[in-house]
Amino acid sequence: MTMKLKSTRGLRTLRNATMALCILPLALAACGGDDDDTGGASADAGDVVVDSDAGQNDSLCDTYCGLMTETCTSDNVQYVDTNDCVSFCESANWPDGDEGDISGNTLQCRIYHVGVAAGSEPAEHCPHAGSTGDGVCGASVTFRNDPAENYLRVDRMGMPAVSTVLISSAMKNAYNDADPSDDAELTFLGELAGQLTALHGALDDDFAGLNLSTCSMEETVNGLPECFGQEIAAGVTVASLAVPDTLHINPANQAGFPNGRMLADPVIDVTLGVLFLEMGASCGAGACSPTTLASPPLNPPANDLAFDTAFPYLAAPHQP
Repeated sequence: MTMKLKSTRGLRTLRNATMALCILPLALAACGGDDDDTGGASADAGDVVVDSDAGQNDSLCDTYCGLMTETCTSDNVQYVDTNDCVSFCESANWPDGDEGDISGNTLQCRIYHVGVAAGSEPAEHCPHAGSTGDGVCGASVTFRNDPAENYLRVDRMGMPAVSTVLISSAMKNAYNDADPSDDAELTFLGELAGQLTALHGALDDDFAGLNLSTCSMEETVNGLPECFGQEIAAGVTVASLAVPDTLHINPANQAGFPNGRMLADPVIDVTLGVLFLEMGASCGAGACSPTTLASPPLNPPANDLAFDTAFPYLAAPHQP
C-alpha cells in the first residue's frame, strides 16, 4: 500500500493507525484478613458496623461510596470522587457477600474495611476497601502453568509499532510464527528496511513542511541505514530497540519507555520519532530528540480523563 499524506492530518492518521493498547490484568490474589482483624472480627468493626439497609433507599454501592468518600481522603484516596466510585462499583458487579466479611472479593468486605479505616489505620485499610481489595478484598486468580507448546501464537508484539508499522500484511503470519531469536539473526531486516524506506518516501515531505529533519535510509551509520544505526543514547541504537522485537525492563534503571512502559508514556510518538527523525539535527526551534513528536501536533496534551491513582489506574469507562 502506498501512503501519500500531505499534512499534519496525515501524520496524525499514521499515529492513530499504530496505536498500541495495553491491557492490564484485572485480577489480584486474595488472602485472608489482616492479622489484627482475625481476633474477633465483629468486635474490630466496633461502632462502625454497616448493614445492607444503611443509607435507607440508597443502594449498597451508594452506601459504600459514601463511606469511602468520607473516610479515605488525602493520601488514602481510592477514587476520584463519589460518582467515580459508584460508577466503578456498579460496573464491577461485586457480590454483596455477608455482613462482617473480612476477606473475599465482596462489597461487604470492602464496607467492613472502610469501617475499620474510619476507626484507625486508614493507610492500611483504605486499600483493602478500594477497587482492587489490595489482596484482602480482591479477586483470587489461578495461574496456568501449561507448557508453551500447548498454546497457539496468533500475534506477537514487543516494541510498540514495530510489528504494526514495519511488517507488511504479506509477512504478518511469518513474523508472528517466528521468535525473537529469528529477529536477532536479522531474518526480517530486509522487510523492516523496505517498509521504513517506503514510509519515508511517503512522509518525508510532510516532516519537512513542519521544519523537522528526517533521518536517511540511504546513508549509513554504525553499518546500518542511518534511521536504524543512529543512537538515541550512548551505545543505544534504534536497531537495538527494534531487533529483536522485545520490550526490556531493567529494574535498576529509571522506569518508563523504552525501559518498560507506563500508561502515560507517549510510546507511539517516541517510536515514530526515532524511526523518522535525525537525532540531534534541527527540528524547529530545537534539536531532534526521541520526544520531539510527543507534543502537538501529533499528540494531544492530555487524556480526556486523568489516570486513577489506584489499580487498575485507568479511568472509569464512559457510561452510555
